[in-house]
Amino acid sequence: MCRFYIYSGVPQEDLHKALRLAAERDPYAPGGFQHGDGWGYAVYTMDGSLAYYRSAKAVWRDPHVPPLGLAGLAHARAASKGEPLGLLYAHPFQAQTPDGRMIYVAHNGSVDKKALAEALGLDPKPFSDSWLLALFLAARWGDPEAAVAEAAGYVKTALNLAVLEVPGPKAYAYSYYKLPEGPERDLHERYYRLYGVRGEGWSAAVSSSLARHIEAAQEPLEPGRLYVL
Repeated sequence: MCRFYIYSGVPQEDLHKALRLAAERDPYAPGGFQHGDGWGYAVYTMDGSLAYYRSAKAVWRDPHVPPLGLAGLAHARAASKGEPLGLLYAHPFQAQTPDGRMIYVAHNGSVDKKALAEALGLDPKPFSDSWLLALFLAARWGDPEAAVAEAAGYVKTALNLAVLEVPGPKAYAYSYYKLPEGPERDLHERYYRLYGVRGEGWSAAVSSSLARHIEAAQEPLEPGRLYVL
């Protein structure tokens, strides 16, 4: 369970404030759940530099604020049961593609860690499921749509993705989730739904509980479709 945003163009909304508020108290998760197991960001700055930061702190307890950029993403983590904790497991994960590009991957949901490790020829123990997912996507990022479609085959709960690609920059958002049958179906859909946000000269994709704190025009993203912001 995690929350994130990704944008292209300079946002006229305080997306980081929305992330902090949603991470500290998420009314769409069971019991006002907190996303306090670390956070991080990757930002392509105004001068063409890359700012990359990860912390084991809860985002609302960290005074550090991401710089504004031409494109960027940030993520607050709530670790899945049994997954490792600490700085190394904070999102976004940096991974290099075969042709030398770099992608920064933030993920909400859980995927089959053992199966991904087998596909990559790696021991799963040192990794989180999302870290392995980032490596899996990077190895296939020559065709981003095919990469996320293949990754969807490993989903346990959700494959909600924010991916920043450099050079470029390019910002991608993707949403795919499995819903249980029964009375909790609508609650799960509300939690996992991603929203597209648009303003003058910028666009973003945000987790549902961030959308509550954003005033710009927004609409749900279509599951199973890769968006380029």
